[in-house]
Amino acid sequence: MERRKFLQTMGVGATAVGSGCLGGGGEVVVSVQQDVRINPHEAWIKEEIPDVSDPGGELQYIVKADIPFNVYFFTDREQFEEYDTYIKGREPNQTPPGNPEFSQTAVQPEGSDIYEASTDDGGARESLDEPGPYFFAVDHSNYRMETRVDDYDDPLKAFVDLTVIRNKLPF
Repeated sequence: MERRKFLQTMGVGATAVGSGCLGGGGEVVVSVQQDVRINPHEAWIKEEIPDVSDPGGELQYIVKADIPFNVYFFTDREQFEEYDTYIKGREPNQTPPGNPEFSQTAVQPEGSDIYEASTDDGGARESLDEPGPYFFAVDHSNYRMETRVDDYDDPLKAFVDLTVIRNKLPF
C-alpha cells in the first residue's frame, strides 16, 4: 500500500516536472508592471522591444484604466514612426492601425467601471511570430479617431502589465 502511494506521488511529481520541460518555457525579454500617467494627446510607449520571431515568441498584456484608451502594437518600424510623428504633434503621411491581432480600443466589461484592453482570454499569452523590433503604445490621443480626447481632459491613469517572451528551442 505504501509503495503504491509512493509511486502515485512520484508519478504526479514526474508529470509536473516533465510538463514544465515539455512546455518549452521561454526567456522573458520584456516585463513591465507599472502605473502610468498619460496627458491628453500623448502616449506611453515601450520602444524597441527585441525581436522574438526566431524561434518564436509570445506576447501577453493587460492594461486597465478608468477612462477609454487605445493600445497599439506595431510590428513594423515604419508604421510606428508614422504613429510617433502623430504623437509628437506633427502630421503623419498615414495613420496605420498597428498589428490587428494585438491593437485594440479598450472596452468596459459588463458591470465594471474600469476600461480594459488585453490579449485574448483576459491577458493570456499569444503567439508572436512576426519579425521585430516591436513597439507597444498605450494611447490617450485622437489618433485614428478611435477614442476622443479633448485638450482639457484628465490625464489617463493606467496600469500596464506587459510581458514578451522568447521561446526556447527544445534540445
